Amino acid sequence: MPDGTYSVTELVEGVRAAVAARFPEPVWVQGEIAGLKRGRNHHVWFDLVDRDEKGSVVASMPVVLWSSVRMGVNAQLKRAGSIRMADGVRIRIVGPLDLWAPSGRVQLQMQGIDPTYTLGLLASERERVLRVLADEGLLERNRALPLPLVPRRVALVTAARSAAEADVLQTLADSGLAWEVVLVDARVQGAGSERSIAAALLAAAGADVDVVALVRGGGARTDLAAFDHELVARTIATLPVPVLTGIGHEIDSSVADVVAHRAHKTPTACASALVELAATAHGRAEQAWHDIATAAARTLAERSSHLDAHARHTARAVQTRLTVEDHRLQVVAGRAGRAAPAALERGRAAVERRAGRAEGAARAHLRVHARSLDLLAARVGPAASGAARRAEARLEAAGTHLHALDPARALARGWSITRTATGSVVRQSTDVGPGDTLVTTLADGTVTSTVTAAPSGEDPPDAA
Repeated sequence: MPDGTYSVTELVEGVRAAVAARFPEPVWVQGEIAGLKRGRNHHVWFDLVDRDEKGSVVASMPVVLWSSVRMGVNAQLKRAGSIRMADGVRIRIVGPLDLWAPSGRVQLQMQGIDPTYTLGLLASERERVLRVLADEGLLERNRALPLPLVPRRVALVTAARSAAEADVLQTLADSGLAWEVVLVDARVQGAGSERSIAAALLAAAGADVDVVALVRGGGARTDLAAFDHELVARTIATLPVPVLTGIGHEIDSSVADVVAHRAHKTPTACASALVELAATAHGRAEQAWHDIATAAARTLAERSSHLDAHARHTARAVQTRLTVEDHRLQVVAGRAGRAAPAALERGRAAVERRAGRAEGAARAHLRVHARSLDLLAARVGPAASGAARRAEARLEAAGTHLHALDPARALARGWSITRTATGSVVRQSTDVGPGDTLVTTLADGTVTSTVTAAPSGEDPPDAA
């Protein structure tokens, strides 16, 4: 370098020497994976970045994982059991810092990883999110929403054409029930997946659905990290539609599961729960119809038995009443039969008394008039003899007429007097009716008879 000018190789080697002098030993570096790429030669390249509060990259370090080292790193991850290197995952790795001459860039040659760092971050973040949501009263908010008895219209939020989507759709189809499924695509892992999931949930809630099913198949703990994200949890908690989750495998649990209306272990289990809800509602409906039919049949049988018993009771009551009335009629008839002779005798005595009173009154009247005539004759004298004779003739005619009106003489001449059983004189045909008892007084006694037909009010036919 006689003129102070470096060749590229010299400059690179100088920088490499300076880096080696500053970082002679492998260094531990922590950050977020970004832009991970896997080559066909099994090498892995990515950037380890730091981000600010807005998510913008403020520092970046290229990292290479050579294929010769990759197997050892994978063994470390396998022993941890829940970590997969992917964009958005925060890791703590170790390796020497070197300058790659062909590209002229400083890069970290990854030689190892600390899985507990990543798991610790995930657990710590999970606890923080749960604590914040609990303080704000959001853990039970979605669970408080009423779950439809038959959630027929379902929004399925997951990665399009994924195994989880296929499992859910197949389970619903196998149920034989009618479903309306609204498919909402979402990126369910990697950097920015939490924003994609939140947006998909909001879109699903706006699709006028009965319930939202948020599902994802199994994977490493880091693959499911988006479902522990505060944004996803808040979106589920505040969604106006019940959310059912089916995330990961049997052993997996996420913050999304905690805040959801109901959580299930797998996508298939989530779909099966929807089928069970619908089947249960269908069963309740069928049972209700069966109960209604049974109750109706029982009620009809009870009413029929009640009507039969009422009919028998009525028949017995009518028979009893008829017996009582028949006895009462017999008693009345007996009393009437016994009372008729006495009534007739009383009637005849009354007629005789009235006839005697009429005869006595007539004689008294004649005596009065006779005395009056005698006085008039004495006063008038011989001059009134003609008038007296005429008056005497009139008196004699009146006496004859009165004598002719004597009831006893009328009875003797063949007339009769007919009375009812109560003693009332029968003057016209409408005074009696069928079944009435009549007492007829004759000159030599009485005759009792019964009316057999109502009088028609017409004149009797002429005798033949």
